[in-house]
Amino acid sequence: MFARDFQAAKYRNQQVVCGRKKVRGTLMMGKMSLLVLLILLLDASYALANTWTRRVTSGERPKERSTPAVATLHKSIYLFGGVKDDFSNFQNTFYNDLYRFNTSNDTWNLLTPQGILPPPRAFAASVGVEHRGLIFLFGGANYSPTFSNFITYDDLWVYNVAANTWKQLHPVNSRPVGRSRPNLWVVGDRLYLFGGFTASSTTLNDLWVYDIRTNTWTEIIPNGTLPPARHEAQAGDRVQKGKLTVYGGETIDSTGNFQTLNDTWEFDLRTNTWKEVTPIDALNITPARNYGSATVINNNLFLHGGDLPGGETGCGSPFPQNPTEELWRFDLVKRIWTQVQPDGDPLVRLKRTNAAKVGNRMYIFGGYDFQCSNQTGLGQIWNLDVYSYEPFKN
Repeated sequence: MFARDFQAAKYRNQQVVCGRKKVRGTLMMGKMSLLVLLILLLDASYALANTWTRRVTSGERPKERSTPAVATLHKSIYLFGGVKDDFSNFQNTFYNDLYRFNTSNDTWNLLTPQGILPPPRAFAASVGVEHRGLIFLFGGANYSPTFSNFITYDDLWVYNVAANTWKQLHPVNSRPVGRSRPNLWVVGDRLYLFGGFTASSTTLNDLWVYDIRTNTWTEIIPNGTLPPARHEAQAGDRVQKGKLTVYGGETIDSTGNFQTLNDTWEFDLRTNTWKEVTPIDALNITPARNYGSATVINNNLFLHGGDLPGGETGCGSPFPQNPTEELWRFDLVKRIWTQVQPDGDPLVRLKRTNAAKVGNRMYIFGGYDFQCSNQTGLGQIWNLDVYSYEPFKN
């Protein structure tokens, strides 16, 4: 009797255990299904938020200009300087004004900073350091329409948002040589500077770091092979997974002529090493382009516009013009380029723009289109609008 009861109890206990295992298995399957669903939703979010938008702005917007400096602090983007290099009257007008674009309500404000202002310039590098409420500006250039008096700057400036003041910094040691259109990234209290074009008509591939805390510049001597010297590389201003990524730009070849580059490089801050990550031709951005704008969002480098090979030299232009509206995405994990066809407003042909990001949106400012056929057309068409691209939902 006891044995039967024991066996019956053992059988019931096994049934309970099996039932618990079944419940746990069902719960695990439910969690896995939910995880798969979330992954599918995240994958789908790229398509759902793949939107290009012409912003409807208010307030006093910046005048026509190309290559202004832009930098993000919180939900505002600050735009400094730039040049209206006007082909129609063969004049250059350089600016040193400062605007704030509030991305929460798409409103422009012209600021009136206190203190001495940076000299007017274009092609400067800039970045916002959010935890300090500061915008840093380095380098840039000023030049005549014939480039006969090309001046590059080696000065470093800081704009304090709370105090509304510009201040020139004087580092305590040697600094990078003056240059036009270098790249600048922020990592904590450090600014990383790469490349550029000098007043002596040379392109650079040096890498420097500025320490905000000690007010010092230090040149970094990387291990291994360096990227070819260049200016105008498209990069963004944020580091992703401890790496700086640059695409293309212009170099000067052995004959002294500018050559547009079509390569992609990464600098690993941990290993102090440059590595070329240009994809195979079938998955690379093509053809090569320059004077576009780029930014990093999540694990992607997005690049819009720029100048393609060929184009028109009429309608007052001193050199060929061939702006593109194309939008490309470089996957920083898979290391492949893919052309993007967004929803929303039509893409717009632009070159000599600059871009910044807020959240998961890329904002594009300045620049111009160029329309001329058989010496007839509007020529430069200056962009006064702000465009945004949102690949992922905020």
